[in-house]
Amino acid sequence: MTRRPTTPPPRPSIDETLRCRHFGTCGGCSLLDQPIAWQLHDKIETCTRLLAPFLGENKIECAEPTWTPRHFRTRLLYPVRADRDSLSIVGIYAFRSHELVRIEECRTQDLWLTAFGRAAEDVLRELRLRPFRPDSGQGTVKALWARLASGTGQVLAGVVTRPGTFPQGPDLATALQDAATKVHAGNERRQLVGVVHSISDRDDEFLLGDRHVPLRGQDHVIDRRDGLTFKISAGSFYQVHADAHELLYRPALKMCGDVRGKHVVDGYGGVGAFGLRFAKAGAASVTIVEDNAAACRDAEHNVKANELKNVTVVRAPFAGAKLPTEPDLLVVDPPRTGLQAQGVARVLAARPRRILHVACAAEALAHDLAQLTSSGYRVVTVRMCDLFPHSEHVELLALLERA
Repeated sequence: MTRRPTTPPPRPSIDETLRCRHFGTCGGCSLLDQPIAWQLHDKIETCTRLLAPFLGENKIECAEPTWTPRHFRTRLLYPVRADRDSLSIVGIYAFRSHELVRIEECRTQDLWLTAFGRAAEDVLRELRLRPFRPDSGQGTVKALWARLASGTGQVLAGVVTRPGTFPQGPDLATALQDAATKVHAGNERRQLVGVVHSISDRDDEFLLGDRHVPLRGQDHVIDRRDGLTFKISAGSFYQVHADAHELLYRPALKMCGDVRGKHVVDGYGGVGAFGLRFAKAGAASVTIVEDNAAACRDAEHNVKANELKNVTVVRAPFAGAKLPTEPDLLVVDPPRTGLQAQGVARVLAARPRRILHVACAAEALAHDLAQLTSSGYRVVTVRMCDLFPHSEHVELLALLERA
């Protein structure tokens, strides 16, 4: 048995760079060889160029780094492919390729998840589960996944398969649970609380499931952050950075100021990560709008579990939802493509006094801001939240108010 270390390793200083045997081939990281301060400087510079027409005299805010982040990613998603013997191998795609890099170590993913991924590959091979072959359409298993709730240590895991019967499901669940008990990595407690069979209706290489069937244990994890409890099911979105509560949600609430007695709409609200925090901060009413059925169920559960009043969950696509008129604050957290024309039209029709735009792509944010600012809103402040260290990806908060 591997003995757990008794003390955590020292945090790398902001001038250090992290080493990984897979860097340069694995497509998961592109900036691991650069100090974190350099990474942030370049990201802010790029975002400033894109958003310059809307910033006025404002500068993009960002927390000063105090150490180099590592092992922060709480989501494992590995494609499954066949080796020469038609046995399963798992890993991360090589840079701009669909060739797999089998991951022995990772500086961004949670240590336990990385070790579990290696153990899970052994399980797939021992059970001789046939990997899906996109070229021929043969085989069954498309991906291996796991989700960690870092606030509680709960882990949910499973595989994504093609539609059809999956008689190996019970054996897989037993083997994965047994393998998880033998994984010892890092200093934090981890517990596999459920195994799920995810089913993809697509014939391409898309790795996420459309439907989720529990094989054993829970079909969700419970996370606890900022004095709130969150249920997150297999099909629900949840930020993958373990410190998202510090990097994203707390700065967002601070940007918005005192919301006591205010009416808030949380568009693209998911499990209620923003909406519940605003309700806890004293908002008079919160409306969470989400079109994913699993996320809506989670949000409704989370409202009750946290005993929050005056919170309504509306299942509808944001662009077609009936929103309260002239809310004090409208939060929008759209996909990487941004609000697009229909989403912007829905925002403008609601006439919110203020808008908090949460964006995971600077280009899409620039496009949305162009339409919003030309329709009577002005940018008050923009903040970059480094949820994706060691990559070019960014998360941005933009607060706008009606002129």
